[in-house]
Formats: sequence, C-alpha cells, structure tokens
Amino acid sequence: MAGSVLAGTIANVDWLSYCFGPSAYLAWHHTYLHSILAALLIPAILSAIPLKAIVPKHMPAPGDVSAGQNLRGRLFPTAFLLLFCAALLHIAMDACQSTGVTLFWPFSSTRFAADWLPRIDPWILTILILTIAFPELLRLVSSEIGAKDKRPRGQTGAIVGLVLIFVYVGARGVLHSNVLAMMNARTFHGETPRRVSAFPGALSLLTWHGVAETETALNEIEVDATAGSTFDPDTSLRLFKPEDSAALDAARDTATARRFLVAARIPKASVEKNETGYVVILRDLSYAARGDTGREVAAVIELDPNKRVTSEELVWARELRR
Repeated sequence: MAGSVLAGTIANVDWLSYCFGPSAYLAWHHTYLHSILAALLIPAILSAIPLKAIVPKHMPAPGDVSAGQNLRGRLFPTAFLLLFCAALLHIAMDACQSTGVTLFWPFSSTRFAADWLPRIDPWILTILILTIAFPELLRLVSSEIGAKDKRPRGQTGAIVGLVLIFVYVGARGVLHSNVLAMMNARTFHGETPRRVSAFPGALSLLTWHGVAETETALNEIEVDATAGSTFDPDTSLRLFKPEDSAALDAARDTATARRFLVAARIPKASVEKNETGYVVILRDLSYAARGDTGREVAAVIELDPNKRVTSEELVWARELRR
C-alpha cells in the first residue's frame, strides 16, 4: 500500500523545479517523470526494494536463500503491476488537465493535454472524501450493533469512488467536445476560427474559458456548455497578432524561443521598439485561461536596431508587470 501511494504521487516531485527558476520549471514540470517510461521504471524500483527486505522473514526455512529468491520472483510481478497501475493513473489524470504531459519521452517531446479537468478539481476531491468517510461511518455503526463485514476494509468505497470519477471525467470530456463544436461553428468579429481551445472552470462544469485563433487575433471568451445556450462571439476580448517583421522572425529563431514554443499551448507574441532596438515577448495564453498565472513562464528576447539578438531569457511572466 505504501508503495502504491508513493508510485502514484512521486511524479509530482518535478514541481520542485519551480524553486530553481522558470527555465528549470519549463524543462522539468510534467515532462520526464510524467512519461510512460518513468511509469515503468519507478514501480520496478519501488517494488524490488521492499521485497528484498521483507521476503527473507517469510522463508520456509531460515537461511534458505533459494526459497526466498523464488518467493520474490513470484511476488515481484504482482507488486510491479499494482504500482505501475498507480503511476499510470496519475499520468492519465494529468493528461486530462491542460498543462500537458510528455507521454512518449524520450522518443517525443510532444505534450498531450485533453483540457477536461482543472488543475485542482474540487469535485474529484469531494468524491474521494465521501467515498472514504461514508463507508467508515457505516463501519462504525455496524460495529456498534455487532455486525461483521468480511470484505477488505474500504474496498466498496474505493470501487464506488473510482467508478464515479471515471463517469465524471467522461462527462467533462463530452462537455469539452460540445464547447469546441460551438466555437468552431461561429465567426469571431467576422473571421473564421483557425483553431479553438476550451479550458475548464474549477467550480462549474458548465463554464469554460475559450480561446479562438483567427487570422488577425486571438479571441478570449467564456462559453456556457448548458444545452441550448448561446453566446455572442463578437463580445470576445481580441488580442491582435503582431505583423510579421524581421525582428519577430529573428526572435523566433533563438534557442530560448524554440524551447518556449515547444511547451506553449497558445503562444502570443508582442514586439516593442525602444531606444536600444526591439523587445519581443512571447506569452502563453493558456496560463490565464486555466487560472495558473502564478507559474506562467514567458520568453523575452532583446534585439539591437539591426535585428541582431543581444539577450534572450525565460522569465516569470509576473515580473513583466512590475
């Protein structure tokens, strides 16, 4: 049980990369440890370590090394499968969110994000709490009246909780698909959307934060997923794209911009001319749409009047507002 809990949560240790700055955070968060390869290696290590310490205590005869090895050989596949399922479930749930996970690292750095679930989902937490607390309350009542339950403790609650969570996530997926269809069927300020995205609200299942990319702008709007509801796409907030320029092309070609664009879901560029040349800032609108601006990473590239790069770095976006 301890191994299952550890295997199912240890991937989140990559959150500590936040303490080492935006560059480390962009490189480590939801990347290497949130891959299928890590979901295989971590359970293999975790299931082997405790077996080596525990199995000798249960040998048929003290000092019978071969018996201990045989017992470990029989237990290892079961322990590994249990821990692998826990690790894989963690990655699957994160893939249902909007940050994205690199499932097939090191073969591919592509991030997968279904955009079904918010970063912290109070409904899933409520389901988990109720399916733990309610069976324990029933167990307490039954023990008072002398009834005995021979089933493993917590089994029924775990099964019910898992089923409810799968149904809930599936419902979120259906609503997300409906919102995308609604946005694709509209024109935004007279322009047909090239790409649409929808990010879930934390409290309401029916409120989604939409972003529609058109030829000249990125349009932000809230969409109600209620059946029969309508929305006016012309009320969306328009963020105009910068015109193509030599400065923007030079900035996009830097190593910093390429790193940023690999992870960015909805990149937005801005070009500002100053007395020393140009400043190009690359932002990712998905951070604001999913309510995670506190950990938003941006790329800042400075160029001289001749469009030669003088500096480039990844920064916390909050520092740009100071």
